[in-house]
Amino acid sequence: MRRLRVAWLPDGKRLHLKEGALDLIIQAFGRPPEVGRAYDACIERARALTVELTEDLPLLQAGKAAAGAVGQRILAACKGLDVPGLAALHGAVADELCAAMAAAGKVERAFVNNRGVLSFHLAEGQSLTPAMMDWPAYQRYNVTVPVSSALRTRGLAASGWVYDGLALGWVNRIHVAAESAALAAACLGAIAVKMRPEGGGVMHQAEAVRPGCVLGSLEVYAPVPVSGLEAEATLQRGVVKAQALMEAGTITLAAIELGEVYRLIAPPHYSLKAVMSLGENT
Repeated sequence: MRRLRVAWLPDGKRLHLKEGALDLIIQAFGRPPEVGRAYDACIERARALTVELTEDLPLLQAGKAAAGAVGQRILAACKGLDVPGLAALHGAVADELCAAMAAAGKVERAFVNNRGVLSFHLAEGQSLTPAMMDWPAYQRYNVTVPVSSALRTRGLAASGWVYDGLALGWVNRIHVAAESAALAAACLGAIAVKMRPEGGGVMHQAEAVRPGCVLGSLEVYAPVPVSGLEAEATLQRGVVKAQALMEAGTITLAAIELGEVYRLIAPPHYSLKAVMSLGENT
């Protein structure tokens, strides 16, 4: 059995845990003893997951229910959404490990980033402002999503052909914010599915398109450049789905990029300016 790799990133502040479906960057904030306990708990739980997921992944890939804690999180997140369980896998893992950190130490803030899907823990009065995406149309700025303890958002998911997770539709990038990372990832999958090409298209197994992809034998569309009316129509299908999820209270925000076209789906009081950091990139 392969072992979980544990290492500090060069900044000395963030841990990197990697093995199979786990490719995690984690950080906790607070008193050093509490942070230490949180990190120890996260590492211990991650090691256990390397065993649990070995049993659960074949079931999830076959579209069956998995009995483990991550499997249960996936089932809850995907309920009512027409997406495969693997769509929420990265988020469910991030949620499980973030919960382990929060339970072990009285940390003020913590996050787990699993292949572009982020789960957050925020104590009362705390907040984080993670970068959401770097839209080429706004190269001078970082698009960010302020997350505070007063808001229900605790997860961000990102996928698309510019990421390792790929997308189940014809899309460059999709970003979704929701109550949990698993739910954000599942909703991202639901949006991507709606963006599949009308009239079909050539699909390939994900592992054939990108060897080692965690989606394994799931079929995805290979990246094909789209522009003009085709891009607008494809993107609009995703926007309609995202708006329905937001109106139902399932997600809190979404952003979609397809070719040269970008859309932000957010409550009326949001604007692109409202979620963009004021500082310029350096």
